[in-house]
Amino acid sequence: MQLGVYSPRRDITVRVDGSIGGENGSIDFDDELGVRQRDDIFAAELTWRFGKKWSLRTQYFDSSGSKSSVLATDIEWGDDIIEAGSSVTAGTSFTLSRIFFGRSFDSSPKYDYGIGLGLHWLKTGAFIERDIIISFGEASTVSASGPLPNIGGWLYYSPSSKWLVGGRLDWLQASVGDYAGGIFNLALGANYQLTDHFGVGAKYQVFELNADVKKSNIWRGRINTEFEGAYVYLSGNW
Repeated sequence: MQLGVYSPRRDITVRVDGSIGGENGSIDFDDELGVRQRDDIFAAELTWRFGKKWSLRTQYFDSSGSKSSVLATDIEWGDDIIEAGSSVTAGTSFTLSRIFFGRSFDSSPKYDYGIGLGLHWLKTGAFIERDIIISFGEASTVSASGPLPNIGGWLYYSPSSKWLVGGRLDWLQASVGDYAGGIFNLALGANYQLTDHFGVGAKYQVFELNADVKKSNIWRGRINTEFEGAYVYLSGNW
């Protein structure tokens, strides 16, 4: 079990196409709309080993942010064009839940490596709220959620009874339901065992999602998401 703080640099770009057809330009919510680029968020991972070769691994983190600003240029959002000089509040949300079922090929005291199949359940969204006369807000929100399967593997090495180093990788490029694109989920790091049951660790973790979204009457467009940064945690094992 791992509980800690993930501090990634975040980059989210969203495109919302109009209902008639054609593609609008992509909007970088961090650079163009000022939504914060770095976030300290709670993250958790859990591994359950059953039998000598099998394991079930889970991961979770949630990130959201919003910011009010004045547009420097016109932007296209669905069927609307929001003109430069407009006061807007923009925000994004992203939740990742990962389940990974794996088989180990070597679980000796020094090495542990294997491959498996997993599922990422993703929930993502974005909104732009434009201030209009009489102080009412006019909001346009897009959102999508669903499962994305993946293949993956891991390799860990223990140079001593106190240290564990290594990493894992999940990847898939496919078309599933309302999404067509790919995911990339990589973590590399080390763990130090303080006692028989507790330790501390740090990882460098990268998650990328690049997907075309085809949610009828909700969202037609594309999202490019990247989280990249350090994850510091406390670990427990029984």
